[in-house]
Amino acid sequence: MKNCFLCTLISVSLTVSFAKADGHETFTGGLDPNAPINVQAQVCTLKPGKTQAQYDRLVNKYFEWAKKYDVETTFVRQIPFLTHANPNNPNNYDFIEFLVSDFETSGKAWDLWMSTSDGQKLNEEWVSLASCDIKMAALNMQWAKVDELNSDDERIVVWNWCSKKEGVSSEQLIAKHDSIAEEYSDGLGNIGWATFHPIIGGANAPGNFAHIVVYPDMKGLMEHQEWFAGGGWKARSDYHIYAECRGDEAFVETIMNRPGS
Repeated sequence: MKNCFLCTLISVSLTVSFAKADGHETFTGGLDPNAPINVQAQVCTLKPGKTQAQYDRLVNKYFEWAKKYDVETTFVRQIPFLTHANPNNPNNYDFIEFLVSDFETSGKAWDLWMSTSDGQKLNEEWVSLASCDIKMAALNMQWAKVDELNSDDERIVVWNWCSKKEGVSSEQLIAKHDSIAEEYSDGLGNIGWATFHPIIGGANAPGNFAHIVVYPDMKGLMEHQEWFAGGGWKARSDYHIYAECRGDEAFVETIMNRPGS
């Protein structure tokens, strides 16, 4: 992924804590919140003379194709909102897309995309409209209000890239995440918290992993901001004993397709 994209890709505040799903609920598409989830990330820039409307018509064709071959994913688009960009460091992409599924579905979809005539036809149209850098990652939910995540199609997502500090074990970091989830089991204006782990194509990522915090709206995000300003920053300072983090960035997120919709 492009460096700037990775910075924005997942900015979940570690200090926003939650409790994991109880195991009885599943995300759309039958995904288990307590198991690793496959994420295909696409950092995209429209080509000169091409429009978002043209691209969206292609995306709708893809949804029909995926339904035809039984390889539907939860298709998510994020638009930069409150990022680290400035005149000297502009965002170098237009939008980011995430195709969320189990690992088997992703593998089957790619095999079909590369081997079927209609898949190749769509691919040709895709590359004529936009330049997209494609990456693969795994998502681990730390805490989730599953019903709300399954029904809320317009929301705010905050990313924060982090790297484990030298001398801190993976077990210690996992235990810290678990303790945060337990301490803030009701959430802080958010409806979900996940960690994002680049697997393929993430060598230029600004961290080893990213936190993603999902808010239903700006009101929810500002609830967290008020908590942070009122003393919650102390919890984040404590987390920095375990990991060095880049800082939060916010995106407007739209769920464009869910399996079976």
